[in-house]
Amino acid sequence: MTRHKQIWLLTSCEQIEKNSYMNWKFFLIGCSFFAIAQSITWFTSNLQLIYPFFKTWKGIAWLVLLAMPASVGYMMATRYLYTAMDGSLWSVRLIGFSMGVFSFTILTYLFMNEGLTAKNSITLMLSVIIVLLQVFWK
Repeated sequence: MTRHKQIWLLTSCEQIEKNSYMNWKFFLIGCSFFAIAQSITWFTSNLQLIYPFFKTWKGIAWLVLLAMPASVGYMMATRYLYTAMDGSLWSVRLIGFSMGVFSFTILTYLFMNEGLTAKNSITLMLSVIIVLLQVFWK
């Protein structure tokens, strides 16, 4: 192993150790809020494709009302994850993006019967990698 690789490995391990103080409780609460908010957002965007009622003005009014709790969920997710990720808003954004990919995958499969293609599977794996990078690489 070259000296450069040894230094990089040592630095990476130190960064992971520094992250061991992360508030995991806040992290899980923040991710839960993101999952709920992203799921609500999925429904507000896609119920029109499942039920024709949501294409009408009355249906749109219901979707607008449904969007309000999603906004609160995003706010709470940001609050908890910002604290858990030691004040890194970029980490919050990327974790939120990944949580959106996870919820979109599940809900699209359950309600739209769309399975995963190879391209979508790779995207899902990349989302997992994004979360792992944000959590373990400081």
